[in-house]
Amino acid sequence: MHTPDCAILGMGYLGRPLAEKMFEGGSRVSALKRSIISDDINLPVNLHAADLNDTRVFQADFWQAWADKPVWFCLLPPSAVTDYPAVLAGWLQLARHFGIGHIVYSSSTSVYGDTVRECGEHTPPDPQTESARKVRQAEELLLGSGIANIDILRLGGLYCAERHPLHSLLKRKHLAGAHQPVNMLHRSRAVAALHHAAATPAGLRIRNIVEPQHPPKHEFYRAEAAKLGLPEPEFDMDDRCGGKTVHTVYDDFAGILL
Repeated sequence: MHTPDCAILGMGYLGRPLAEKMFEGGSRVSALKRSIISDDINLPVNLHAADLNDTRVFQADFWQAWADKPVWFCLLPPSAVTDYPAVLAGWLQLARHFGIGHIVYSSSTSVYGDTVRECGEHTPPDPQTESARKVRQAEELLLGSGIANIDILRLGGLYCAERHPLHSLLKRKHLAGAHQPVNMLHRSRAVAALHHAAATPAGLRIRNIVEPQHPPKHEFYRAEAAKLGLPEPEFDMDDRCGGKTVHTVYDDFAGILL
């Protein structure tokens, strides 16, 4: 599979391993993050730092290293900036200015809301939090951008041994949602899906990237605690509230999610 040259907006939890995977595949990688630390110095990446809240950063000269990268990734979460839709709009304007033909966006299954239902790619979004509404606004900006190839990957809840949601759950007691199905995604699978999207442009494409197993929360986190050698989180087992189950109706990312 051909790994194209790329540029990455957001070099954090997903951005660093994605940059490494793209580089290992032969890609020339440019990236931008808020600040550069000592751990970044030896990365095989053309890395710059900027505060995206400053509108002056969207002058084309600053992004010249991105101009020849045919694929741009946006891994920026809504919490990273004050006006998320405005930042995404400015960034997309730069993409159009440079004639970029392929954008890959790390969206979220949160756009489906929390209503108990089965959610495939054709299920209408119903964002119910401020963050989810901003993500949905970003999706709409991308779909209306006029750029030929747009990949919107609605990622499940991310986890890995390095940064696991179990750690925050263990700080609380009587956790709600014991019987809600989980819609999770290991970080390695998220990175693989982003790489696959970059290597296979296919016009406008929305995909749910979620592991096919949906055990109830208490079972999932009990199993994860055993793997990590941590205590089991304390769920309120009398709480019978349900939740959504997210799946994909397509098979083009199936090998990654098994």
